[in-house]
Amino acid sequence: MAVIFGPTLLGGPTDRDRRMSAPADDRHDAVPDGAGDLSRRAAVHAALGDPARLAVVDALRLSDRTPGELAAATDLASNLLAHHLGVLEDVGLVRRQRSEGDGRRRYVHLLVDPLELLAPRVAVRGEHVLFVCSRNAARSQLAAALWTRRTGRPAASAGATPAPAVDAEAVAVARSHGLDLSAARPLGWDAVGATPDLVVSVCDRAREARPPFDAPLVHWSVPDPAGHGPEAFEAALADLEPRVDRLARQVAA
Repeated sequence: MAVIFGPTLLGGPTDRDRRMSAPADDRHDAVPDGAGDLSRRAAVHAALGDPARLAVVDALRLSDRTPGELAAATDLASNLLAHHLGVLEDVGLVRRQRSEGDGRRRYVHLLVDPLELLAPRVAVRGEHVLFVCSRNAARSQLAAALWTRRTGRPAASAGATPAPAVDAEAVAVARSHGLDLSAARPLGWDAVGATPDLVVSVCDRAREARPPFDAPLVHWSVPDPAGHGPEAFEAALADLEPRVDRLARQVAA
């Protein structure tokens, strides 16, 4: 599944946009904890009772997308798409976040997959998966290691401007989760050996630089943990793991 590049929707901040700048815990209180799992499930089912919102969720199953890309994929007008994204945000299904590359862009991320048994299988080959980011020092290395553990198949990783070494905190966090990055070394895009049949960008800057590979592109907007301490690397790994698992269940080697 190739990402469809489209215009980013820009406009004045809405109440929901302002909530996006609030802490994550504040944004996910649309269904009170005290209401229990049944109330949350009912709210999610109600939100997904609209065909347009189902189409939005389907479009986000493997790749984060800009609102413009979602509008193109779902044939929804910008104002109607904004309404549907707001409903999905209110029940904790999606999150909008500003790009770390082009700050004018936002990416929409599917937080949980409510349609595991019902959603159509996405036909994506995954024999040679390449994970890319800017420096190939943390996120792409972690993603490749998670992929190999999850699928039993090797994965490559590379960066647009590779760092001298893998970030020591990435190595430490990987080790604490049973992943070994001790021998990993950053590589540039031009050092990739086998031609990938799927490219996964885990960095906004890398995605916006248009990786030079003739393969479908999936994008995961994972914040850069570099310079933010061990907790940020733990958060990056926690962000990547369910995405890797979801992708692994969709690809056919």
